[in-house]
Amino acid sequence: MRSGCESSLQLTFQKATVAVDNIFKSLRDVTRARMHMKQFNSVYVPGSNTCQATYKPLLKQVVEEIFNSDRPDPVDIEHLSAGLTDLLKTGFSMFMKVSRPHPSDHPLLIFYMVGGVTVSEVRMVRDLISAHKPGIQG
Repeated sequence: MRSGCESSLQLTFQKATVAVDNIFKSLRDVTRARMHMKQFNSVYVPGSNTCQATYKPLLKQVVEEIFNSDRPDPVDIEHLSAGLTDLLKTGFSMFMKVSRPHPSDHPLLIFYMVGGVTVSEVRMVRDLISAHKPGIQG
C-alpha cells in the first residue's frame, strides 16, 4: 500500500491512518471472499480444555484435502469441465450416479496462490505430498 508520500518526512498521522485503514479493508475483503466456502473458510483451529488453538494455513488445508483418500468428494474443490466430452459426462452425471474426478487422480496439479507463497510453505507442501504419495515429486 502506498501512503502518497515521497519521503517519510511527508508522512502525517492522517496519511498513515488512511494507509492502515486501506490495508485492513483489503484484509476484510479477502475474508469476505472465503466466507462462501464450507471447509476452507478459516485458518483458525479452535482449541479445547486440553490443547490450545492452532493456525492451519489455507495451502496446507487444500493439499491435505486433495490427498485425503477417506473423503472421495472434496467439498470446496470443484471440477470444471474442459471439453465437450467432459461437459456431456457432467450432464449425464445428474441422472446417473457418475462420480466427479478427484483432484489427486490427475498427473499434474497447479496451485495458484494470490499473494504468493513463502519458502516454508513450499517445503510444507513438498513434505505433505511425499507423506501422502511417496514417489511423487512436489
